[in-house]
Amino acid sequence: MDLTYFAQSIARVKAMETKMLDKAKFEALIEAKDFNEAVRMLQDTVYSNYDMRDFEVGLKKALEDLYSEMGKISPSKEVVDFLAARYDAHNIKTLIKAKFSSFEYERLLYNIGTIPLDSLKLMIKDENFRDLPSTLRNCIEGAIGEYKANKNPQGIDITIDKGIIKYMFEIAEKSKLEYLIKIIKIIIDMTNIKAFIRIRVQDRERELFRKVFIEGGNIDIDHFLNSFNDSLDSFGNKIMHTEHFKWVKGGLEEYLKTNDLGSLEKYGDNYLIDFIKNSKFVSFGPDPLIAYILAKENEIRLLRIVLTGKKNNVAPDVIRERLRDIYV
Repeated sequence: MDLTYFAQSIARVKAMETKMLDKAKFEALIEAKDFNEAVRMLQDTVYSNYDMRDFEVGLKKALEDLYSEMGKISPSKEVVDFLAARYDAHNIKTLIKAKFSSFEYERLLYNIGTIPLDSLKLMIKDENFRDLPSTLRNCIEGAIGEYKANKNPQGIDITIDKGIIKYMFEIAEKSKLEYLIKIIKIIIDMTNIKAFIRIRVQDRERELFRKVFIEGGNIDIDHFLNSFNDSLDSFGNKIMHTEHFKWVKGGLEEYLKTNDLGSLEKYGDNYLIDFIKNSKFVSFGPDPLIAYILAKENEIRLLRIVLTGKKNNVAPDVIRERLRDIYV
């Protein structure tokens, strides 16, 4: 694809970026005297279009609107589908678990994805996936079959997560856009690193890691398996020559102090935000569009943390500690 085709959509994205919440705005929200004041402070932002008193519903709608808008302005369907596929994963896992557990699932679903939600509901209800791409069909059938055999919901997550990342890789390859390939390889490496550390912390078996490991990243499986009996510190040092060293080292250091694996998610999220900031200097190509979607997702995630904290009277310093870096 001629990368100059993205010029007009990049201009639109640059204009939308000016309406994102900056660090000063988040700081003001954190210091608001209570939840109601924080909600009022959002009235001069793009979130005034949503009922933020029920912020879970409001933020969900904001996320759905983000993908709807980006689908309209991107000259490449694959650019939006590439990231929207992650919501296919969420919806598929939710629907499969609901199928076998009969819980209320509607509020958990996102009207985002490469598969229309109504179609996906019907497919999973009837277990008829003939109209899906083969990668999705195989992973959904595999997840349902494994659950029927073992009655283990974790198997659904493992099978779908691996299948969706393979599907994302296929979308990236189909697009012939180098930036999408670069992003999916980062996502794969980060997913494998987090899985490895969690399995080691939980003292789980090596075979579980073999099962969850996702092919296609820049760090091969032997790198992990050869470190399986080493300390976490040692593992961190072994990836010194990869782009992941800094965030893994920071996340592990904080985990060893707090015993909270959430630090790994936080440092990983910060690394990804830092990586996409380079897209601000790109004039042609999909980079700014991908970056904007990820940045808006991060903004919505941060707003949820802040508003949840204000709703539950959490101290400002505690809320501040939970936040990720900000894109703008």
